[in-house]
Amino acid sequence: MPFVSDLQFASIVPDGLPLSLVGIVATVVIGIIYSVLTKERPLAGFPLAAIEGQSPKKSWLFHGPQTLNEALAKYSGPFQVMTGTGPKIVLPNRFADEIRNNPSLNFQKAFLKLTQSLNLVTDDLVDETTAALRDIYGSSPEWTTTTLKDGVTDLVARLSSRVFLGQDVCRNERWLQIAKSYTVDSFIASYIMRMAPSPLRFFVYWFVPQGRSIRKAVRDARQIIDPEVTKRIAAVDAARAAGLKPPKTADSLGWMYEVARGRQVDYPASQLSLTMAAIHTTTETTGQAMLDICEHPDVAQQLREEIVQVIGEHGWSKNSVTKLKLMDSFLKESSRVHPLNLSSMNRYVEQPVELSDGTVLPKGSRIMVAANFADPVTYPSPATFDAARFLRKRQEPGQEHAHQFVTTTPEHMHFGHGEHACPGRFFAAHLDKVALCHLLLKYEWRFVPSEGGFPAPDTFETGFSGSRTGQVQFRRRQEEIVLDLE
Repeated sequence: MPFVSDLQFASIVPDGLPLSLVGIVATVVIGIIYSVLTKERPLAGFPLAAIEGQSPKKSWLFHGPQTLNEALAKYSGPFQVMTGTGPKIVLPNRFADEIRNNPSLNFQKAFLKLTQSLNLVTDDLVDETTAALRDIYGSSPEWTTTTLKDGVTDLVARLSSRVFLGQDVCRNERWLQIAKSYTVDSFIASYIMRMAPSPLRFFVYWFVPQGRSIRKAVRDARQIIDPEVTKRIAAVDAARAAGLKPPKTADSLGWMYEVARGRQVDYPASQLSLTMAAIHTTTETTGQAMLDICEHPDVAQQLREEIVQVIGEHGWSKNSVTKLKLMDSFLKESSRVHPLNLSSMNRYVEQPVELSDGTVLPKGSRIMVAANFADPVTYPSPATFDAARFLRKRQEPGQEHAHQFVTTTPEHMHFGHGEHACPGRFFAAHLDKVALCHLLLKYEWRFVPSEGGFPAPDTFETGFSGSRTGQVQFRRRQEEIVLDLE
C-alpha cells in the first residue's frame, strides 16, 4: 500500500475537526485503501459457488442453503464459497469419514470432565428445572401465549449455569442476563463484522452496540465470578490445613480449580466460553424439540408414557435418563428434520492433505463438510417426521449403541463427526432430556390457534436459528408422577 504521510492526510481533512475525529477518519480511509489493495481472493483450483445475480460473498451470507445445494448439484467434487472471513472449501459429504481424524486438520477440544460427571449433576439439573419452570411458566391451568425462544433460553441459561457455576451464581439475575446476552451479542457482532472489510473489523467491534455490551459483560462477569472463585479456594485451603478432604463440588468451576492444580486460570473467560458453547446449541435443540411437540401431539403423549414408566420405576440418575430411548430417538429425528446447520466439521488445514479423488487441500486453507440429513437411502421417506426412526434402528441386532442422539455419522452431523465431534454433546443431551421430562409432564403445548404452524427460522450462511418472535401456548397439567426431588 502506498504510504500516506501525516502532511498529505492533513491536506484532505477539513480544518477545525477534533483530533479524535481526525483519527477515526484516518482509520476508515486507510482501512478502505488497504481492503481494496488486499481484497480477499478465491483459492486457486476450486470452483467458486454463487447463485445467479449475487456476488459470491452475499450469496453465501444471505442465501447459504440455496448456494450450498446448487453447488452440490453442479460440482462433483470440492468447491469453495466466499464467507465473511474469506474463502472456505466445501467437501461433499462422502469425504466426512475420510478426513474425520486427520491430524493435519486442526480443531479445539473441551468439556471432558463434565461428561465424566453426569451422575453428579443430574440431581442439580432436576432441582434447577423445578425452580426455573415455576419462575418461567408458573402454574396457570389456562392457555397462555409465550415467545418460545425467550422461555427456553431462560431455562437453558439457568440449567447450564447451575452446572457450570453452582446454585448461588445460577440465580444471580445479572449473571443470567450475561449468560443470555453474551452469546446473542457475540453472534450479532460477528455477523456485522463479517459484513465489513477485514481491516475495519477491529474498528467496527469497538463501535457497534454489541461490542460494548460484550465488553461490559466480561467486566461484570469478573465481578460475579472472581469472588466465588476466592470463596471456593479458601474453603479448599481451610480443609487441607485442617487435614480434611476438600469439599466435593459438582460444578465446572470446582472441576477447573481441581484440574488446574495451582496453575493460573482465567475463570470468568472460561465460564463465558462454556456458556456461549452450551446455551446457543442447547437452546436451539430444545426449542426445536418443543416446536415438534406442538406439531405432533401424538408423539408428546408417547413421550409422556415413556417418562412415567422409566422415571417412575427408576427415579433420577444418569442411567435412568439413558433409558429414555424414544425421547433419544425423538431428539435425533428432530435435529435431522430441522438441522441447525447444513455444513459441519470446520477445520484449518495445517499441512497439505490429498483426498481420495486426488484433490489437494492447500496448507492454510479452511474447510467444512456438507451435511446430508435427507439421504433417502439412509432415511426412507426423509421428509416425514418419524419420532421412532432411530429407536427401531437401535432394536436391530448389534445396533443398540449405533444410533443414539449423541452418536455421530456422516449422515447425521448435528454434533459434528470424528475425533473432534462436539465434546459437550453428552452433557447437552442429558440436559435436554431432563428439561423435556418436566416440560412434557407438567405442561401441555400447542401452536397459537390464530397463527397456526411452525414459525419460520432465522438463517445465516447455512445455519438455522429458531424464530426470535415465534409464539406457542402452554398450560399447566397434573403430572402423573412426582418429578421434583424430595
